[in-house]
Amino acid sequence: MAQLRTDDHAELLRRYGLRATGQRLAIVGALQELGHATIEQLLEASQAVSPTVQLSTVYRVLETLGAHGLVSHTHLLGATKTYQLSTHANHAHLVCRGCGSVTELADDVARRFTADISRVHGFDVDFGHLSVFGRCADCVAKDLDESPSA
Repeated sequence: MAQLRTDDHAELLRRYGLRATGQRLAIVGALQELGHATIEQLLEASQAVSPTVQLSTVYRVLETLGAHGLVSHTHLLGATKTYQLSTHANHAHLVCRGCGSVTELADDVARRFTADISRVHGFDVDFGHLSVFGRCADCVAKDLDESPSA
């Protein structure tokens, strides 16, 4: 995803009918930088830019940004919401249950996967919130290395 400058963040907020306050700019910048972020990660990244940002501010700003369609969330790691800019929302994730890593699935692979689901089941997949859980190659390899030889 291309990096946006602060001026671009302000324009993005205005495009969604929102004022570009310092706190909103810090949180949008953190979302841009992190790609996917929990509330705690957003707080930490926002405070690096604007030390006065509080946890309650992050919640309020996310609620406002979500209500205006600028931010969406998904559940990548259990019940914890992970937020991203809506401009970054339509992609799929591979979530490792071993180490917790999150990898974006290549669009062409995700589109083939969802097209097959649609073709076979007649099910229209909400591609913007697609997460596939399993184990990453590193965790699988680690388990193979640690397994006793027969």
